[in-house]
Amino acid sequence: MKRKILEIINKNGIRDAGFCAFDLVRERLLPCRALRRLPENAKTVILLLFPYKVRDAHPENICRYASVPDYHDITQKYLSNITDDLKKEFPDYKFESFADNSPIPEVSAAAAAGLGVYGENGLLINKTYGSWCFICEIVTDLEIPAENHFKKCPVCGNCKKACPRGDLEGKCLSAVTQQKKELNFAEKAALKKYNTVWGCDICAEVCPLNKNAANTYIPEFISGYRDRYEYGEDISGRAYEWRGEKVIKRNYEIIYGEKTEDHRD
Repeated sequence: MKRKILEIINKNGIRDAGFCAFDLVRERLLPCRALRRLPENAKTVILLLFPYKVRDAHPENICRYASVPDYHDITQKYLSNITDDLKKEFPDYKFESFADNSPIPEVSAAAAAGLGVYGENGLLINKTYGSWCFICEIVTDLEIPAENHFKKCPVCGNCKKACPRGDLEGKCLSAVTQQKKELNFAEKAALKKYNTVWGCDICAEVCPLNKNAANTYIPEFISGYRDRYEYGEDISGRAYEWRGEKVIKRNYEIIYGEKTEDHRD
């Protein structure tokens, strides 16, 4: 059964997947609207990894996940094809897919599925792609044998030492870049210091387990890659679109000075 499911996933273009018993996450489900989509009598969570690191060099002023097209649309296309094939192969069972808006505690579930270790920074660290993976799930009422492989990282402390929270009174820099309200002096200073208009990868960049992380094979991420945000660019289909253009433009102006769309550097 496992082999057939993995064959279906691989046939649809995804190389890394694993299985976690639903009972392992049942008491830790996250409150969200997607909770109602869980199959009744859910038995198994199928975890899938979508690696997104395109180049070894870090993007200039955005985080890595923002350098590729918005993963929600791309992963959903793959998930839809996979679930369609699973339903054909196992017509008596339900398969519900989740990307981002998921009740599954995805990092711990993926670690339990043997897809990596649970990092001190709260990220999954896969042995091939490091932390640079989107995690998606397919929850089914089909019972698939699944062992618990959960392990934590060696805890070297690099991520905590490098984290910018110390400059932000405990706030996450990535969250600061996404907030709509006016930024205070310390928040503006942090954007300049770390040169980011969207997101933060510092804890992952300093992780020794990410040192030799492989680049993605997913064609949509490769073809849609951007190594920086340019003021006034079309943000449709990008990770930062959901927050609106004003937020990322404001961040750009904080770092580089006020610009107009007719006078870009």
